[in-house]
Amino acid sequence: MDTSQREDSRTRFAVLIVLIAIVVSLVGFAFDRMLIHEGVPRYDLMAISNTLTGAVAGAFFWQAMRRERERRHFIRERLHTISEMNHHIRNALQVISFHVYREQGEKNVEVVRQAVNRIEWALKEVLPGEMGEKPATPENGGDRAIS
Repeated sequence: MDTSQREDSRTRFAVLIVLIAIVVSLVGFAFDRMLIHEGVPRYDLMAISNTLTGAVAGAFFWQAMRRERERRHFIRERLHTISEMNHHIRNALQVISFHVYREQGEKNVEVVRQAVNRIEWALKEVLPGEMGEKPATPENGGDRAIS
């Protein structure tokens, strides 16, 4: 995430906090007005109004936590899928590269090695493994052994 996206995210978060504070305050004010209109005594008015306002704030918080939990679960599943794809593609590439070296001429070996290097580079760039390895371009080290 670049700096402008981070700033946009922070701004959106700050605006959301302000909006929730305004909504909860307005709800509290509405509860106060409703309870005064009903003739509820002063101490009871504060207790009931604060309890209802706290329930509204708690509902907002619960909803935010539920969405965050769902987002994290989705990301975790996505990362697991990417990791599995990475593993299976790398294994298939390893088999291909070993068979090409055994059975083909030097020109075919070079063509397949370049294709394998491009796929390896794409896997490291687009589907990075869990080891945190630094991506290599096909030109600067993409011809390393397949992991």
